[in-house]
Amino acid sequence: MTLPKFSLLANKLAQIRAKQLALNFKEDQLKPLILSDSKINQLVPNFFTNQNNFELYELKDEYKTIPNSQNFNSTSNAFTQLKIPIGQNQKLRTQFTKLQTKYARIGRLLEVLDLQVGFVGYKHSYADFSNRLITIATLGVYDFLFYKQEFDYNKDIIMNSYVSYVGKSSIEINSDLFQDNQLAATVSFVMVSRNAEKYDQSQPVPQLLDEQHPDIKESCFIRKQLGILNQQRRIQESKLQQEPPNQNESRYLHDMMKKRDDSLFISQTKLDKNIMMHTQDRNLHGKAFGGHIMKEIIELGWLVGYKHALGNDVFIIHIFDVTFLAPVAIGSIINQSGKICYVEDDIMIIQVQVDVHNYKDSKVTILKTSEVYLAMKSSIPIKQVQPQTYEEAMLFLHGKRMMEKLKYD
Repeated sequence: MTLPKFSLLANKLAQIRAKQLALNFKEDQLKPLILSDSKINQLVPNFFTNQNNFELYELKDEYKTIPNSQNFNSTSNAFTQLKIPIGQNQKLRTQFTKLQTKYARIGRLLEVLDLQVGFVGYKHSYADFSNRLITIATLGVYDFLFYKQEFDYNKDIIMNSYVSYVGKSSIEINSDLFQDNQLAATVSFVMVSRNAEKYDQSQPVPQLLDEQHPDIKESCFIRKQLGILNQQRRIQESKLQQEPPNQNESRYLHDMMKKRDDSLFISQTKLDKNIMMHTQDRNLHGKAFGGHIMKEIIELGWLVGYKHALGNDVFIIHIFDVTFLAPVAIGSIINQSGKICYVEDDIMIIQVQVDVHNYKDSKVTILKTSEVYLAMKSSIPIKQVQPQTYEEAMLFLHGKRMMEKLKYD
Protein backbone atom coordinates (compact mmCIF):
# COMPACT_ATOMS: atom_id res chain seq x y z
CA MET A 1 0.00 0.00 0.00
CA THR A 2 1.55 3.35 -1.07
CA LEU A 3 0.45 6.95 -1.27
CA PRO A 4 1.43 9.45 -3.99
CA LYS A 5 4.31 11.86 -3.48
CA PHE A 6 3.57 15.20 -1.88
CA SER A 7 1.02 17.51 -3.45
CA LEU A 8 -1.77 19.64 -2.04
CA LEU A 9 -4.28 17.24 -3.51
CA ALA A 10 -2.50 14.20 -2.07
CA ASN A 11 -2.31 15.86 1.33
CA LYS A 12 -5.99 16.81 1.24
CA LEU A 13 -7.05 13.31 0.25
CA ALA A 14 -4.91 11.87 3.03
CA GLN A 15 -6.52 14.24 5.54
CA ILE A 16 -9.98 13.07 4.46
CA ARG A 17 -8.95 9.43 4.64
CA ALA A 18 -7.38 9.94 8.07
CA LYS A 19 -10.61 11.53 9.32
CA GLN A 20 -12.53 8.50 8.11
CA LEU A 21 -10.09 6.22 9.92
CA ALA A 22 -9.72 8.20 13.16
CA LEU A 23 -8.56 5.90 15.94
CA ASN A 24 -11.46 5.13 18.25
CA PHE A 25 -11.97 1.95 20.18
CA LYS A 26 -14.80 0.20 21.96
CA GLU A 27 -14.80 0.03 25.74
CA ASP A 28 -14.04 -3.69 25.75
CA GLN A 29 -10.80 -3.03 23.81
CA LEU A 30 -9.45 -0.69 26.50
CA LYS A 31 -8.18 -1.03 30.05
CA PRO A 32 -7.59 1.64 32.74
CA LEU A 33 -4.19 3.38 32.68
CA ILE A 34 -2.83 4.30 36.10
CA LEU A 35 -0.39 7.20 36.52
CA SER A 36 1.96 5.75 39.10
CA ASP A 37 4.81 8.22 38.73
CA SER A 38 4.92 10.49 41.78
CA LYS A 39 6.39 13.51 40.00
CA ILE A 40 3.71 13.77 37.32
CA ASN A 41 1.02 13.19 39.95
CA GLN A 42 2.51 16.06 41.94
CA LEU A 43 2.61 18.51 39.02
CA VAL A 44 -0.67 17.72 37.25
CA PRO A 45 -2.85 19.21 40.05
CA ASN A 46 -1.15 22.58 39.47
CA PHE A 47 -3.23 22.87 36.29
CA PHE A 48 -6.22 20.62 36.86
CA THR A 49 -7.59 20.74 40.39
CA ASN A 50 -10.15 18.09 39.48
CA GLN A 51 -7.72 15.86 37.58
CA ASN A 52 -8.64 12.85 39.72
CA ASN A 53 -11.92 12.84 37.80
CA PHE A 54 -10.13 12.38 34.45
CA GLU A 55 -10.28 8.83 33.15
CA LEU A 56 -7.21 7.38 31.40
CA TYR A 57 -7.19 4.25 29.26
CA GLU A 58 -4.80 2.28 27.08
CA LEU A 59 -5.32 -0.62 24.68
CA LYS A 60 -5.51 -4.11 26.04
CA ASP A 61 -2.38 -6.14 25.30
CA GLU A 62 -4.06 -8.31 22.66
CA TYR A 63 -4.57 -5.22 20.47
CA LYS A 64 -1.00 -3.93 20.83
CA THR A 65 1.97 -4.54 18.58
CA ILE A 66 4.69 -5.24 21.16
CA PRO A 67 8.27 -4.45 20.01
CA ASN A 68 11.16 -6.86 20.58
CA SER A 69 13.59 -3.97 21.14
CA GLN A 70 13.45 -0.52 22.72
CA ASN A 71 14.83 0.82 19.44
CA PHE A 72 11.27 0.49 18.17
CA ASN A 73 7.76 1.14 19.39
CA SER A 74 4.26 1.06 17.93
CA THR A 75 1.27 3.37 17.72
CA SER A 76 -0.87 0.90 19.65
CA ASN A 77 1.66 0.48 22.47
CA ALA A 78 1.68 4.19 23.32
CA PHE A 79 -2.00 4.91 22.51
CA THR A 80 -3.71 6.80 25.33
CA GLN A 81 -7.36 7.77 25.74
CA LEU A 82 -8.34 10.53 28.13
CA LYS A 83 -11.96 11.07 29.07
CA ILE A 84 -13.12 14.41 30.51
CA PRO A 85 -16.45 13.53 32.19
CA ILE A 86 -17.99 17.00 32.12
CA GLY A 87 -21.37 15.41 31.43
CA GLN A 88 -21.59 14.02 34.98
CA ASN A 89 -19.17 16.15 37.00
CA GLN A 90 -20.46 19.65 37.82
CA LYS A 91 -17.16 20.95 39.26
CA LEU A 92 -15.22 19.79 36.20
CA ARG A 93 -17.89 21.24 33.90
CA THR A 94 -17.52 24.66 35.55
CA GLN A 95 -13.76 24.55 34.96
CA PHE A 96 -14.23 23.85 31.23
CA THR A 97 -17.25 26.04 30.39
CA LYS A 98 -16.87 29.25 28.43
CA LEU A 99 -18.38 32.23 30.26
CA GLN A 100 -22.08 32.90 29.54
CA THR A 101 -22.27 30.09 26.98
CA LYS A 102 -23.10 26.40 26.81
CA TYR A 103 -19.78 25.55 25.16
CA ALA A 104 -16.40 24.22 26.32
CA ARG A 105 -13.27 26.39 26.42
CA ILE A 106 -10.97 25.48 23.52
CA GLY A 107 -7.92 26.86 25.31
CA ARG A 108 -8.61 24.61 28.28
CA LEU A 109 -8.89 21.58 26.00
CA LEU A 110 -5.53 22.43 24.41
CA GLU A 111 -3.99 22.66 27.87
CA VAL A 112 -5.16 19.13 28.66
CA LEU A 113 -4.07 17.85 25.25
CA ASP A 114 -0.54 19.18 25.67
CA LEU A 115 -0.23 17.28 28.93
CA GLN A 116 -1.63 14.12 27.36
CA VAL A 117 0.57 14.14 24.24
CA GLY A 118 3.64 14.79 26.37
CA PHE A 119 2.77 11.66 28.30
CA VAL A 120 2.35 9.73 25.02
CA GLY A 121 5.77 11.00 23.86
CA TYR A 122 7.45 9.72 27.02
CA LYS A 123 5.54 6.46 26.81
CA HIS A 124 6.68 5.95 23.20
CA SER A 125 10.27 6.64 24.28
CA TYR A 126 10.17 4.19 27.22
CA ALA A 127 11.05 7.12 29.49
CA ASP A 128 11.08 6.83 33.28
CA PHE A 129 10.06 10.20 34.75
CA SER A 130 12.08 9.64 37.91
CA ASN A 131 15.33 8.80 36.09
CA ARG A 132 14.96 9.75 32.46
CA LEU A 133 17.72 10.31 29.91
CA ILE A 134 15.60 12.45 27.60
CA THR A 135 13.39 15.51 27.69
CA ILE A 136 10.30 15.60 25.47
CA ALA A 137 9.15 19.13 24.59
CA THR A 138 6.42 20.55 22.36
CA LEU A 139 7.86 22.12 19.22
CA GLY A 140 4.57 23.04 17.61
CA VAL A 141 0.86 22.39 17.23
CA TYR A 142 -0.48 22.08 13.71
CA ASP A 143 -3.89 22.28 12.04
CA PHE A 144 -6.43 22.13 14.82
CA LEU A 145 -9.42 21.30 12.60
CA PHE A 146 -12.97 21.53 13.93
CA TYR A 147 -15.69 19.31 12.48
CA LYS A 148 -18.43 20.77 14.66
CA GLN A 149 -18.96 24.41 15.57
CA GLU A 150 -18.42 24.04 19.32
CA PHE A 151 -18.00 21.41 22.03
CA ASP A 152 -21.11 21.15 24.20
CA TYR A 153 -20.40 22.00 27.82
CA ASN A 154 -22.48 19.17 29.32
CA LYS A 155 -21.32 16.14 27.33
CA ASP A 156 -18.22 14.05 27.95
CA ILE A 157 -15.18 14.70 25.73
CA ILE A 158 -12.94 11.82 24.63
CA MET A 159 -9.33 12.52 23.55
CA ASN A 160 -7.43 9.77 21.74
CA SER A 161 -3.71 10.54 21.35
CA TYR A 162 -1.19 8.35 19.54
CA VAL A 163 2.09 8.48 17.62
CA SER A 164 1.58 8.82 13.87
CA TYR A 165 5.09 9.60 12.60
CA VAL A 166 8.63 9.49 13.95
CA GLY A 167 11.79 11.22 12.71
CA LYS A 168 15.29 10.81 14.11
CA SER A 169 14.53 12.86 17.22
CA SER A 170 10.99 14.11 16.60
CA ILE A 171 7.60 12.54 17.25
CA GLU A 172 4.32 13.57 15.60
CA ILE A 173 1.36 12.79 17.84
CA ASN A 174 -2.18 13.01 16.54
CA SER A 175 -5.16 13.65 18.76
CA ASP A 176 -8.75 12.88 17.76
CA LEU A 177 -11.44 14.50 19.90
CA PHE A 178 -14.87 12.90 20.13
CA GLN A 179 -18.19 13.99 21.57
CA ASP A 180 -21.41 11.97 21.31
CA ASN A 181 -19.36 9.26 19.56
CA GLN A 182 -18.74 11.69 16.68
CA LEU A 183 -15.35 13.03 15.59
CA ALA A 184 -15.39 16.68 16.69
CA ALA A 185 -11.81 17.83 16.03
CA THR A 186 -8.31 16.67 15.10
CA VAL A 187 -4.93 18.20 15.84
CA SER A 188 -1.27 17.26 15.42
CA PHE A 189 1.54 17.93 17.90
CA VAL A 190 5.20 17.73 16.99
CA MET A 191 7.40 16.86 19.96
CA VAL A 192 11.20 16.91 20.03
CA SER A 193 13.52 14.73 22.09
CA ARG A 194 16.48 16.36 23.84
CA ASN A 195 19.25 15.15 26.09
CA ALA A 196 18.01 15.64 29.66
CA GLU A 197 21.32 17.20 30.78
CA LYS A 198 22.36 18.97 27.56
CA TYR A 199 19.17 20.43 26.14
CA ASP A 200 20.81 21.64 22.90
CA GLN A 201 21.61 18.02 21.96
CA SER A 202 18.95 15.96 20.22
CA GLN A 203 18.21 12.45 21.45
CA PRO A 204 17.14 9.61 19.14
CA VAL A 205 13.66 8.17 19.65
CA PRO A 206 12.34 4.66 18.95
CA GLN A 207 11.31 4.19 15.33
CA LEU A 208 7.71 3.36 14.47
CA LEU A 209 6.70 -0.23 13.75
CA ASP A 210 3.88 -1.18 11.40
CA GLU A 211 0.80 -2.41 13.21
CA GLN A 212 -0.18 -6.08 13.07
CA HIS A 213 -3.73 -6.12 14.45
CA PRO A 214 -6.27 -5.95 11.57
CA ASP A 215 -8.57 -3.55 13.46
CA ILE A 216 -6.03 -0.70 13.30
CA LYS A 217 -3.46 -1.76 10.69
CA GLU A 218 -4.85 0.28 7.79
CA SER A 219 -5.70 3.34 9.87
CA CYS A 220 -2.21 3.54 11.41
CA PHE A 221 -0.58 3.08 8.00
CA ILE A 222 -2.56 5.99 6.56
CA ARG A 223 -1.68 8.15 9.58
CA LYS A 224 2.01 7.33 9.15
CA GLN A 225 1.93 8.31 5.46
CA LEU A 226 0.04 11.48 6.38
CA GLY A 227 2.82 12.32 8.83
CA ILE A 228 5.37 12.12 6.01
CA LEU A 229 3.20 14.35 3.81
CA ASN A 230 2.74 16.82 6.67
CA GLN A 231 6.50 17.20 7.12
CA GLN A 232 6.87 18.11 3.45
CA ARG A 233 3.85 20.44 3.51
CA ARG A 234 5.16 22.39 6.50
CA ILE A 235 8.48 22.98 4.75
CA GLN A 236 6.65 24.20 1.64
CA GLU A 237 4.33 26.49 3.62
CA SER A 238 7.26 27.92 5.59
CA LYS A 239 8.94 28.92 2.32
CA LEU A 240 5.68 30.45 1.05
CA GLN A 241 5.36 32.64 4.16
CA GLN A 242 8.77 34.15 3.46
CA GLU A 243 8.00 35.06 -0.15
CA PRO A 244 7.56 38.78 -0.90
CA PRO A 245 4.25 40.02 -2.31
CA ASN A 246 3.66 39.12 -5.94
CA GLN A 247 2.29 41.65 -8.43
CA ASN A 248 -1.38 40.97 -7.68
CA GLU A 249 -0.79 41.06 -3.92
CA SER A 250 1.14 44.35 -4.18
CA ARG A 251 -1.69 45.94 -6.17
CA TYR A 252 -4.24 44.67 -3.64
CA LEU A 253 -2.22 46.10 -0.75
CA HIS A 254 -1.85 49.43 -2.54
CA ASP A 255 -5.61 49.71 -3.12
CA MET A 256 -6.38 48.64 0.45
CA MET A 257 -4.09 51.25 2.03
CA LYS A 258 -5.64 54.01 -0.09
CA LYS A 259 -9.15 52.99 0.87
CA ARG A 260 -11.08 55.21 3.30
CA ASP A 261 -14.24 53.64 4.65
CA ASP A 262 -15.48 52.39 8.01
CA SER A 263 -12.71 49.78 8.24
CA LEU A 264 -10.70 49.68 11.45
CA PHE A 265 -6.95 49.96 11.47
CA ILE A 266 -5.24 46.76 12.55
CA SER A 267 -3.74 48.61 15.51
CA GLN A 268 -7.26 49.46 16.76
CA THR A 269 -8.05 45.76 17.26
CA LYS A 270 -5.00 45.08 19.42
CA LEU A 271 -5.25 43.63 22.93
CA ASP A 272 -2.31 42.94 25.28
CA LYS A 273 -1.96 40.77 28.34
CA ASN A 274 1.01 40.35 30.67
CA ILE A 275 1.43 37.29 32.90
CA MET A 276 4.11 36.27 35.38
CA MET A 277 5.18 32.61 35.15
CA HIS A 278 4.97 31.29 38.71
CA THR A 279 6.28 28.08 40.25
CA GLN A 280 2.90 26.37 39.91
CA ASP A 281 3.08 27.01 36.15
CA ARG A 282 6.10 24.73 35.70
CA ASN A 283 6.24 21.51 33.72
CA LEU A 284 8.21 18.33 34.41
CA HIS A 285 11.44 20.07 33.35
CA GLY A 286 11.07 23.16 35.52
CA LYS A 287 10.09 25.44 32.61
CA ALA A 288 6.69 27.06 32.00
CA PHE A 289 4.13 24.47 30.88
CA GLY A 290 3.47 24.93 27.15
CA GLY A 291 -0.16 23.89 27.51
CA HIS A 292 -0.75 26.68 30.01
CA ILE A 293 0.79 29.22 27.62
CA MET A 294 -1.32 27.87 24.75
CA LYS A 295 -4.49 28.21 26.81
CA GLU A 296 -3.67 31.87 27.49
CA ILE A 297 -2.87 32.48 23.80
CA ILE A 298 -6.11 30.95 22.51
CA GLU A 299 -8.27 32.73 25.06
CA LEU A 300 -6.69 36.11 24.27
CA GLY A 301 -7.26 35.44 20.55
CA TRP A 302 -10.89 34.59 21.26
CA LEU A 303 -11.25 37.82 23.25
CA VAL A 304 -9.90 39.87 20.33
CA GLY A 305 -12.55 38.36 18.06
CA TYR A 306 -15.29 38.73 20.67
CA LYS A 307 -14.46 42.43 21.05
CA HIS A 308 -14.42 42.99 17.28
CA ALA A 309 -17.85 41.32 17.01
CA LEU A 310 -19.16 43.73 19.66
CA GLY A 311 -19.86 41.00 22.19
CA ASN A 312 -21.78 38.75 19.82
CA ASP A 313 -21.06 35.04 19.46
CA VAL A 314 -17.75 34.12 17.82
CA PHE A 315 -16.47 30.62 17.13
CA ILE A 316 -12.96 29.31 16.53
CA ILE A 317 -13.09 27.34 13.28
CA HIS A 318 -9.37 26.71 12.76
CA ILE A 319 -6.19 27.09 14.77
CA PHE A 320 -3.22 27.36 12.46
CA ASP A 321 0.28 26.34 13.44
CA VAL A 322 1.40 27.18 16.98
CA THR A 323 5.18 27.39 17.10
CA PHE A 324 7.37 27.42 20.21
CA LEU A 325 10.68 29.13 19.47
CA ALA A 326 12.22 28.92 22.95
CA PRO A 327 11.36 27.54 26.40
CA VAL A 328 10.03 29.99 28.99
CA ALA A 329 11.74 30.13 32.38
CA ILE A 330 9.81 30.36 35.64
CA GLY A 331 9.95 33.97 36.85
CA SER A 332 9.64 35.37 33.32
CA ILE A 333 6.94 37.81 32.30
CA ILE A 334 5.18 36.89 29.07
CA ASN A 335 3.57 39.60 26.99
CA GLN A 336 0.81 38.40 24.68
CA SER A 337 -0.31 40.70 21.91
CA GLY A 338 -3.38 39.83 19.84
CA LYS A 339 -4.74 41.63 16.79
CA ILE A 340 -6.95 41.03 13.76
CA CYS A 341 -4.86 40.97 10.60
CA TYR A 342 -7.47 40.12 7.96
CA VAL A 343 -11.27 39.93 7.58
CA GLU A 344 -13.36 38.45 4.81
CA ASP A 345 -17.15 38.33 5.14
CA ASP A 346 -17.81 36.95 8.64
CA ILE A 347 -14.38 35.28 9.05
CA MET A 348 -11.42 36.96 10.74
CA ILE A 349 -7.79 35.89 10.96
CA ILE A 350 -6.25 36.75 14.33
CA GLN A 351 -2.57 36.77 15.25
CA VAL A 352 -1.30 36.34 18.81
CA GLN A 353 2.41 36.86 19.44
CA VAL A 354 4.12 35.99 22.71
CA ASP A 355 7.29 37.72 23.88
CA VAL A 356 9.21 36.81 27.02
CA HIS A 357 10.54 39.63 29.22
CA ASN A 358 13.42 38.64 31.50
CA TYR A 359 14.74 41.11 34.05
CA LYS A 360 18.28 40.88 35.43
CA ASP A 361 20.62 43.52 36.90
CA SER A 362 18.09 46.28 36.22
CA LYS A 363 18.04 45.33 32.52
CA VAL A 364 15.40 43.60 30.43
CA THR A 365 15.84 41.21 27.52
CA ILE A 366 12.89 40.55 25.21
CA LEU A 367 12.64 37.35 23.18
CA LYS A 368 9.86 36.22 20.86
CA THR A 369 8.86 32.75 22.03
CA SER A 370 5.62 31.86 20.26
CA GLU A 371 3.13 32.88 17.59
CA VAL A 372 -0.25 31.57 16.53
CA TYR A 373 -2.95 32.42 14.01
CA LEU A 374 -6.64 31.63 14.54
CA ALA A 375 -9.59 31.76 12.18
CA MET A 376 -12.82 32.84 13.86
CA LYS A 377 -16.37 33.10 12.59
CA SER A 378 -18.71 35.83 13.77
CA SER A 379 -22.46 35.47 14.19
CA ILE A 380 -22.95 39.01 12.81
CA PRO A 381 -21.40 41.04 9.93
CA ILE A 382 -18.06 42.53 11.02
CA LYS A 383 -15.87 45.40 9.86
CA GLN A 384 -12.86 44.91 7.62
CA VAL A 385 -9.41 45.90 8.88
CA GLN A 386 -6.67 47.68 7.00
CA PRO A 387 -2.96 48.28 7.57
CA GLN A 388 -1.25 51.60 8.23
CA THR A 389 2.42 50.60 8.21
CA TYR A 390 4.63 48.34 6.13
CA GLU A 391 4.81 45.84 9.01
CA GLU A 392 1.01 45.75 9.24
CA ALA A 393 0.77 45.41 5.45
CA MET A 394 2.91 42.25 5.58
CA LEU A 395 0.78 40.96 8.45
CA PHE A 396 -2.37 41.73 6.45
CA LEU A 397 -0.95 39.86 3.45
CA HIS A 398 -0.05 36.89 5.63
CA GLY A 399 -3.61 36.85 6.96
CA LYS A 400 -4.95 36.94 3.40
CA ARG A 401 -2.78 33.96 2.45
CA MET A 402 -4.07 32.07 5.47
CA MET A 403 -7.63 32.84 4.45
CA GLU A 404 -6.88 31.34 1.03
CA LYS A 405 -5.47 28.25 2.70
CA LEU A 406 -8.57 28.01 4.88
CA LYS A 407 -10.84 28.19 1.83
CA TYR A 408 -8.83 25.51 0.06
CA ASP A 409 -8.83 23.23 3.10
